[in-house]
Amino acid sequence: MNESEMQGQIVTRILKQARARRNTSDIPGFEAAFGTCRATGITQDQTAQLAGVSRRWYGSLEAGRPGNYSDALLHAVRRILALNDEEWDIVYRVTRGHAPAAAPVSQLGALVPDAFRAFIEDSNTFAVYLNDHRWDVLAYNGKTLELFPWMKYGLNVMEWALTWPEARTQLINWEEEWAKPMMAQLLVHADQWRTDERLWAVIETVRADPTARKLWNAPDLPTITHPASEQPRRLYMAGQGDQEFTVHFMTGTPDALPTCRLMVVTPGRVVSND
Repeated sequence: MNESEMQGQIVTRILKQARARRNTSDIPGFEAAFGTCRATGITQDQTAQLAGVSRRWYGSLEAGRPGNYSDALLHAVRRILALNDEEWDIVYRVTRGHAPAAAPVSQLGALVPDAFRAFIEDSNTFAVYLNDHRWDVLAYNGKTLELFPWMKYGLNVMEWALTWPEARTQLINWEEEWAKPMMAQLLVHADQWRTDERLWAVIETVRADPTARKLWNAPDLPTITHPASEQPRRLYMAGQGDQEFTVHFMTGTPDALPTCRLMVVTPGRVVSND
């Protein structure tokens, strides 16, 4: 057995073990997408569907076969299977031949006052997070992770909501309630910050996704610059099976950070099934 085959077996072992131990109740919308399943263990088919690829393509990755696997797929597998840092580093290095790049860091992050960051991170009533005009997240609290567990992976809000397949599993009526209003926001900022390289990198990531690209030129996008607080949006939450919840977004602009937006998400309310 040559070195490449040995490394492939390591990838196989890591991904199989991660699938076997994965608690599916921690994946928002899993039960709604796949029906009632055992609490522990996710199949190759389910992993592939959540990652937005074919069962054959994911199976090839798990088998340790060389291939042109995209960063988007590898990052999706990391999130879906909850790989720890060591597992992620090994899988990425073996698959791509080099270490994974760090998530982009907003230059505005260093400008967030310590007291303001502490206010956000220590808030324990509502989900609270702060993002810049590129939708890179600068700070968030634990309540936010209860709603959006993917945020811990270096989240850009637009990239998550508009391109990540697992977001479409979690966000109910994804296109109308979530994607179109958010794409409208992105278009407003694209016109406002035409020379911002990081913002345009986000836009290109969004436009590279075939599903999101269709919405970029959609004629029926709403004319808004931020979510309407009176407009509820529906989603699934981790640990709550196929129960639907509604949330409201309240927004504000900090005086010290005029290009940023403070987001407060009200607690999820159960949608009646009556």
